[in-house]
Amino acid sequence: MADEKQQIVDAAIQLERDGRKFYLDVAAKSSSEPVREMFESLAEDELLHIEWIERTLSPGKETATTVKKKTYDRLRGIFADVPQSERQAIASSIDDVQAIHAAITMEEKSRDAYAKWAEETSSDELRDLCNTLADQETFHRQLLENTIQYLEHTGDWFMVEEGWHFDGG
Repeated sequence: MADEKQQIVDAAIQLERDGRKFYLDVAAKSSSEPVREMFESLAEDELLHIEWIERTLSPGKETATTVKKKTYDRLRGIFADVPQSERQAIASSIDDVQAIHAAITMEEKSRDAYAKWAEETSSDELRDLCNTLADQETFHRQLLENTIQYLEHTGDWFMVEEGWHFDGG
């Protein structure tokens, strides 16, 4: 159980670090100030998640910051193995919507990883941690989708966000 706990803690911390780096990278390339600020905010959320994980479950900073090969293998396919073509598209993209779509994909993969770990563990403590982090990733995805709505359908976005009502008369 202790080994399982440390593997999940280490994997979760690395996942959050990778997400933070991703958000800072796309923020630096953003052509829009509000979108850049949103990505920077999401990067800060990832840092808060790391601090929360370390405070909540990690036995110490030394083990929490060491990513073992076994842990790295668990992360394959999430951030570390994004196809080269997608990484190049993100790196060379000045299209904020494209970057947001890539971020949504990353959030979905993170959420799925946390959900899978929650299902596989026998520890209530780890299940709660993973479910909480999965919920946070879902929230991030919703923020990103909301931003796409704003960028692509600004008038509709304001109508929904401000709760406009229309009289039929």
